[in-house]
Amino acid sequence: MLATVAESDQPVVLGALVSVLTTEGRDELSEAGAESVAAFALHGLGNEATIALHELAKPTPAELAHAIGDEDVRELVAQALALSSLVDGALDAGRIDVVLAYATGLEVAEHWVDDLALSRAKDLTAVIADMGARNLESVTDRRIDLAAIDDISRWLLPYDGDGADAELSGRYRALGELPEGTLGHAFFEFYDRHGFAMPGEPGAVNEIFGTPHDATHLLSGYDTSPQGELLVSTFTSRMHPINPFEGHVLPVVYSWHLGIEFNTLAGSYRGALDTPKFWVAWERGERAHADTFAAEFDFWEHTETPLASVAAAFDIPPLDDAFAAHSDAVAGVDYHPIA
Repeated sequence: MLATVAESDQPVVLGALVSVLTTEGRDELSEAGAESVAAFALHGLGNEATIALHELAKPTPAELAHAIGDEDVRELVAQALALSSLVDGALDAGRIDVVLAYATGLEVAEHWVDDLALSRAKDLTAVIADMGARNLESVTDRRIDLAAIDDISRWLLPYDGDGADAELSGRYRALGELPEGTLGHAFFEFYDRHGFAMPGEPGAVNEIFGTPHDATHLLSGYDTSPQGELLVSTFTSRMHPINPFEGHVLPVVYSWHLGIEFNTLAGSYRGALDTPKFWVAWERGERAHADTFAAEFDFWEHTETPLASVAAAFDIPPLDDAFAAHSDAVAGVDYHPIA
């Protein structure tokens, strides 16, 4: 359960989700939409009852705001409403308008609301640029001056050409000599299995991003399929507090569910959003008591410790197979753009 909402008020929250998914009743509720409401009822509100969706009234923004007094719960519900507008795989201006009206009523004015509003336009250049900047600010834990980066692709791939760092790559290659089962060996095997270049080698992703991201893959249990990337970023958004929704959740839903390419390096995919898995990843990330993207996190401090022990020490809940990512992999190797 993610939010404490009185049982008597839960139909109002769920009715708002249906209102978004049907554009205030003008559209039919899709199968994916119905599943998403049920998923939020169970994993978001802790409601295990069967819900008669067709009987839910569609509340006004004022009615929804009246039902939810807690500021954090209002933010969560607004984010659930935003996600609902994207469930059916398109940027629908009408559904986004419904979300914006509810966000205004809930007095939620976070930056992601502006990005969602801008997404009604045909040209998404500004949205993609802003989400990319928010993501970079987040994954670097604000250690990087964004204004000083002229070429984001060069920053992401700093080891090409004269940027190769043999000493750094050697340190990562040495992880393969650690005992099986340790975080370090698992990291090496993860890279080796996928054919990723190690940090320091040409073609490798900047270790400031790649190492915490891939350590999170290992600790959370999500693979590198499109759905795995969506889920690991959802997990990250709850574990790491900087720009969580606009820097992590919306970009991966746009990239891996709507098929919107942010850059050629990452690519894109359609249809990766599975809402029950999404909310489970969200909750698992919230329960984690460590942040691999925090500036003070030291990956090397944990490399000789068993992976399972590190995950347990960080209070990361085990991943139920039913909520693991679905991979379209061939011969056991997941889809991957770069890392």
